[in-house]
Amino acid sequence: MYIIETKHLYKRYGQVFVLDDVNMHIPEGSIYGFIGENGSGKTTLMRVLTGLANPTKGTYHIQNVSNLEKEIYTVRQKTSAIVETTSLIPTMTARDNLKYACLYLGIAYIDEKMDALLRLVKLGNVGNKKVKNFSLGMKQRLGIALALINDPTILLLDEPLNGLDPQGIAELRNLLLELNKEKGITMLISSHILSELEKIASHYGFISHGKLIEEISAADLFKKCQKSTVIKVDDVANATKTLEEMKLRFALKETDEINIYDQVNISKLISKLSQNNVSVLAVNTNEESIEEYYFSLIGGAKND
Repeated sequence: MYIIETKHLYKRYGQVFVLDDVNMHIPEGSIYGFIGENGSGKTTLMRVLTGLANPTKGTYHIQNVSNLEKEIYTVRQKTSAIVETTSLIPTMTARDNLKYACLYLGIAYIDEKMDALLRLVKLGNVGNKKVKNFSLGMKQRLGIALALINDPTILLLDEPLNGLDPQGIAELRNLLLELNKEKGITMLISSHILSELEKIASHYGFISHGKLIEEISAADLFKKCQKSTVIKVDDVANATKTLEEMKLRFALKETDEINIYDQVNISKLISKLSQNNVSVLAVNTNEESIEEYYFSLIGGAKND
C-alpha cells in the first residue's frame, strides 16, 4: 500500500515547471530517501503535500485520500513536516516551545506526554536552558519533538541533517530509525548526505529539474551498486545454467553480459564455462557507490 502517491503532478512558477509530471509512490512504513540537486523540486513537492502550495496540475493521495477531497484536511492532521526551517522560539525553553505549539495547534498540553517526547528526543534533562543556547543538533531534535505532538503517521523532513556535526548526525539518525521501527511512522526525507541516507532509507526517489527519474528499493539499489564480476559470453542460456550449477549469485546485465556477485576464481569459471561450450569474450569488475549511481542518473537526465 502506498501511503503517499502523486499522479502526473505539476507545479509551475511563472514559466518554469518546478515539478514536471511527478509520479511518486511511498510505501506505508517506509523511510523514503528523496535525492536531488539544489532546485530540483524536493522542497516544492513537500510544500505541495503539506498544503503550503497547490499543484498547477495533477493530483496526490495521502492515505488513499485525494487532495481534491475535503477529507484531505483530516488526513493532514496526522501528517507532520519540517520544511526549510524548524519553527522554534529561541528565547523559550524546550518545554515552553512545546506548550506554545500545543496552544497553536489546539492540542491539550499533558505534562506526562511532553516529558515522554523530550526524553524520546534526548532532551529530557535540558532544564531551563533556552533554545538559543542549544546546539544545532539539539534544535533539530526539538523540531522533531514539535512535529510529534499530533502523533503523526507521516513525517516529512527537508534536509534535516544539514549543518550537523558527526555526533549530531548519528543522534538524529538513531532517532529517525526508532520512530520508524517502534512507532511505525512513514518518512519522506530529503538530504544531500547520501552516505547517511544509505544507513536508514528503505526506498529512494531520484529527482532532477522537476522530473522524478527513478524510484527504487534499497535492496534493489544495493544489488545495482555492489561489487561484481561482469562476464560477456556468446551463449547466455548455457552460461546461466552453468552458474546455477556452481551455485553462484548472478543477474543479467545486458543481452550478452552477466553480473556475478559472489567471489569467483576466474580461471576455474572460464574452464567450467568452456566445458559447457560457452566462450567468455570479456571479463571486468564493477563497483559503483550510491553517490556514483545518483550522479550517473542526474548526468543522464541533464543530457536528455
